Amino acid sequence: MVANKSITNASDFIIKDNILKGKDEPISTEYRNVGKLLLDKMKARPDFVGQIDIITEETYTFAEMFDRTVKCALWLRQQGIKANDVVAVCAPNIMDSFAPFFATFCVGAIFTPWNSAMDIREARYFMKLSGAKIVFADENSVNTILEAAKLDNNDIKVVVFGKASNILPFSKVLEGHSKSDLENFECAQIDNIHDTAALLYSSGTTGPPKGVTISHFALLCNLFIRGGWGIDGIPLWLSSYFWISGVLLTLNCTFNYCKRLLYPKFEEETTCKIIEKYKVTWLFLSPSMINRILKAGYFKKYDVSSITKVYVGGAIFTAKSQIQLQECLTNGDVIQMYGMTELCGVITAQKPNHKAGAVGTVISNSQIKIIDLETGNALGPNQAGELLTKSIMMTKGYYNNPQATKDTIDTDGWLHTGDIAYYDEDGELFIMDRLKETMKYRGFQISPSEIESVLQSHPDVIEVAVVGVPHLQDDEHPIAFIMKVPGSKVSEQELRELVEKNMTDSYHLRGGVKFLEKMPHTPSGKISRKDLKEVGNVQFVINGFLRYDNGVSLKAKHLNSFLVYEIRLRGRRYSFKFGVLGLECVSCKHWISVICSRQ
Repeated sequence: MVANKSITNASDFIIKDNILKGKDEPISTEYRNVGKLLLDKMKARPDFVGQIDIITEETYTFAEMFDRTVKCALWLRQQGIKANDVVAVCAPNIMDSFAPFFATFCVGAIFTPWNSAMDIREARYFMKLSGAKIVFADENSVNTILEAAKLDNNDIKVVVFGKASNILPFSKVLEGHSKSDLENFECAQIDNIHDTAALLYSSGTTGPPKGVTISHFALLCNLFIRGGWGIDGIPLWLSSYFWISGVLLTLNCTFNYCKRLLYPKFEEETTCKIIEKYKVTWLFLSPSMINRILKAGYFKKYDVSSITKVYVGGAIFTAKSQIQLQECLTNGDVIQMYGMTELCGVITAQKPNHKAGAVGTVISNSQIKIIDLETGNALGPNQAGELLTKSIMMTKGYYNNPQATKDTIDTDGWLHTGDIAYYDEDGELFIMDRLKETMKYRGFQISPSEIESVLQSHPDVIEVAVVGVPHLQDDEHPIAFIMKVPGSKVSEQELRELVEKNMTDSYHLRGGVKFLEKMPHTPSGKISRKDLKEVGNVQFVINGFLRYDNGVSLKAKHLNSFLVYEIRLRGRRYSFKFGVLGLECVSCKHWISVICSRQ
């Protein structure tokens, strides 16, 4: 057990008919427009410093943030933006990106965040999916957006934070508004509080991101019910608006008068320096970020005694890592949570005296159950199955995608998460794996996360992902992709032996170990398993070529951070290229079928 301050209050939830139900909490209906709520909060404490740029040390007071938000809202109205129109923000955590974010709510339109590191293909996808009329972009993403718009003859209006040739700068958006305009501004009336306020995106770890609709009601509930992140605190997180956590934490900062620290790019030692300098009171970090800091030893090198809470979410966080982190905190608690974009945040959270490795118990206004994968029946304690959830804040469905909605939310209103989990006798939930990520070896179900947990225990392993490589006789072989500590001499053989020593035969790394300088990640920061899966598919194809065609020639070379396999077969050349930013694979599935057909 992790040492904390009190004992879990069992009355927070009940278990009946194998359904875990959080207590019902009343919801304030005073506000219907999130933008109106934010403006009132900023008005109430105009001199409060709402955000600080860590790099430049520039600050904005709530009065300045109010001014920028209203001016941006006035400009949006001048452009004809109204209810159901979509406004995009494509930027990292920079000083002015909050303004169109808040302003979009004020005018009753739909806010959507785009990944500022997206390529042209992704930009075209997000433009088409969202139908955004205006996008506010940082200098680094403007050209990508313009090229994508040109390819599709899209007349989307682009505003740039900073400067770009022939593009309207955000500074111009703020001009031309009188004092009376600001004083007389009123937010749009929201007729139906369950209408869409924000269009976010699923994580895209196993396929293209889907548009997730989030209602005004869901966002308001998050603030009034789930808003206890620490009033007047000093938080630190790295999530941009492209993550649901980035959206909710930014809203909560304004709601709770927290000083937001803008820190655009994660780096282990810099993070700890910021904690020490600004006396950060609570953190929200991914397991990957925490493990990297732990492996480097920076939590012990710097003064982190100001931390009272570390919130962890986004991926599986092992019991061992949680205990290691807890030992580094003299005055703080580690709190694991489980949530997803479709739930508009978290649905379970650890209570005091929790078990390490659990993701907590069901929270208020929410329900969870575990179902048998074959029968669909609700399971009791310590029985693994698919996790289903219900919440008053969960999405009503995927944007313009009724089939995906039907596939995810059943007729009884339960959202199928695709996660394999179980709960114990105390109602604490444990996440085991993604349903789509499990693999088969000779008929045995293999859990990648169990192998990853063993590999993560090695002191030289920073980040790890295990996927299945196709095999003609055995179904799949596990292959591990490893990002190791710089300068480490750890070998493939050493890591394979670590798994063999600690796991049964079916879990052994028959697919091998590949070391990567950098893991491919989805825009929301999770390891992109579909890219790694394709790398495994490429390896299968290459092995198949070498096995069945004596005349095949194979070359492997590095090119601009990519590893390129060039295969010549019967006079034709085929290239398989993958690298740190993703994967391009030519007819990989086709060649798998060709090779398998030769058996």
